[in-house]
Amino acid sequence: MTDSNQTSNPNDSPPSPPPSNNELALQRTEMAKQRTGLAEQRTEMAEKRTGLSIQRTDLAAERNDLAMVRTALARERTRAAEERTLMAWIRTALSMISFGFGIDRLFKYLDKTEASTGINVLTEERILGLSLMSLGLFTLVAAIINHWRILKNIETEEYEYTPGWSQGLTVAIVLLFLGLAAFIPLVINGVTLGEVFTLDSQILQTLAALAIFLLMLTLGVKTELADLVILWRQPQLLMRALVAALVLFPVGAGVIGYVLLKDTSVGITIGVGLVALAAAPGAPLLTTRATMAGGNVAIATSLQVTLATLAVVTTPITLFIFTTIFTNVEANGEFLLIAKQVIMVQFLPLGLGLLVRRLGGESAANIGELLTTVANTLFIVLTVFLIGLSWVLLPTVPWRGFAVIPPVVLFGLACGHWLGGPELGNRSSIATGVIARNAGLALFLVAANGAPRSIPVIIAYMVVGAITALPYNIWIKKQQQAAIAPTTP
Repeated sequence: MTDSNQTSNPNDSPPSPPPSNNELALQRTEMAKQRTGLAEQRTEMAEKRTGLSIQRTDLAAERNDLAMVRTALARERTRAAEERTLMAWIRTALSMISFGFGIDRLFKYLDKTEASTGINVLTEERILGLSLMSLGLFTLVAAIINHWRILKNIETEEYEYTPGWSQGLTVAIVLLFLGLAAFIPLVINGVTLGEVFTLDSQILQTLAALAIFLLMLTLGVKTELADLVILWRQPQLLMRALVAALVLFPVGAGVIGYVLLKDTSVGITIGVGLVALAAAPGAPLLTTRATMAGGNVAIATSLQVTLATLAVVTTPITLFIFTTIFTNVEANGEFLLIAKQVIMVQFLPLGLGLLVRRLGGESAANIGELLTTVANTLFIVLTVFLIGLSWVLLPTVPWRGFAVIPPVVLFGLACGHWLGGPELGNRSSIATGVIARNAGLALFLVAANGAPRSIPVIIAYMVVGAITALPYNIWIKKQQQAAIAPTTP
C-alpha cells in the first residue's frame, strides 16, 4: 500500500553515477596543464618586465648623460652671459671715463686759452669730469672682481646662488646724485624756469593735446557704447547732475567771487578766470579724476560726454549771463570756435576709440591695454610739465585768488554730493564732475578775450581745487570700504 502523500514525478531522472577515478585523474591532468600554461605565461611576462627594466635603466643612464650635458651647456650659457655682462660694464665705464675726460680737457683748454671768462675751472665743471672718471674706474674694477667671483662659482661642482650687492643700482644712485649736483646749479644760476615752463611753449601745448587725445581715444576703446548713455537712462539723476554742473556751480562761483572780490584791485582779473571756469564744463580728464575719487566710472564717462556736448550751447549762454549781470566783465564766446575745440579734443578721439572697439573684435582689449599704458605714461610726463608750470605761475596769483578757490570747490562738491542720489559712487562721480572744469576750454576763452593775466588763476584752480577735494575723496573711499566690509557681531 502506497503513502497518499508521496507521488512519483515522471520527469525525475535517475541520479548520475559518481565519476570514476580515471575521470578524476584526467580532470586533474587537464588542470595541471592549464596551471603549467599559466606559469609559462607568467614567466614570459616576467622576462618582458625584466627587459623593460633594462630598457628603463638604459634610458635613465641616457637621461643622466643628457642632464650632465644640459648642466654643462647651462654653465656655458651662464659664463657667456657673464662675459656679455662684463662687456656691458666695460662700455658703461668707458663712456663715463670718456665723458669725464672730455669735460676735464675742455675746461683745461679753456683755461689755457683764457677763453673761460667767469668760469671757475677748479670747481664745478672739473669736479664733475673727475667724478665721472672716478666712477667709471670704480665701475670697471668692481665689474672685474664680480666677474671673477661668478666664474669661480660656476666652476664648482655644486653651484650655489649667492646674492650680493647690486652694482648697477649703486652706479645708478651715484650717477643720479652727480647729475643733480650738476643740474641744480645750472637751473638756479643759468636757466630761468619761466623760460622753460610757459603756456606759449609749443612742446607743452602739443604734449597736452596728445595726452588728452590719447586719454579720450583710450576711453572710447575701453568703453561700451551703452555705458556712454547710462546716465541718460536715469532721467532724474541726469537732470540733477546737469543742474549742479551747469546752474548751481556757475551761480555759486559768481556769488562767492562777488562777495570775496568786490571793491578789490585784482577782482576783475580773478573774476574773469572764475567766469571762464564756470562756463567750461566737461573736463576731458573727468573719468580719471572720478576713478581716483572712488566714483562710478560709467556715470562719470556718461556725464563727461553729456557736459562736453552741452558745452557747445551752455558756454556762450553762461558767458552772456555773466556779462549781463557784471557789466565790468567783458567776455564773449564764439559758438563755432567752442564747438570746434570740443569736437577736436573730445568727440573725435572718443569716436575713433568707439570705432576701434567695434571693428577690433577680440583684439580691442589688447589695443585698449596698449593705449592705456601709452596714455598713462604721457599723462605722467604732462603732469611733470604742469607742476613746473604751476611752480612758475602760482606765485603770480594774488592771495585773494587762492582764497576764493576753496569755497567755490567746496560749494560744488556739496551740490554734486547732495544731488547725486543715495549711492556713494554716483555721488562722488557727480560731485567730481561738477568741480572738474575744462581747463583747456577755459584757457581758450581767456585767450580769446585778451585776458592773459587770468591764466594763472585757471592753473591755480586746477592745483588748489585738487588739493581741496582730496579730503572728500578720502572720505568717500573710507565710506565705501566701511559699506562693503563684513559686519562683525
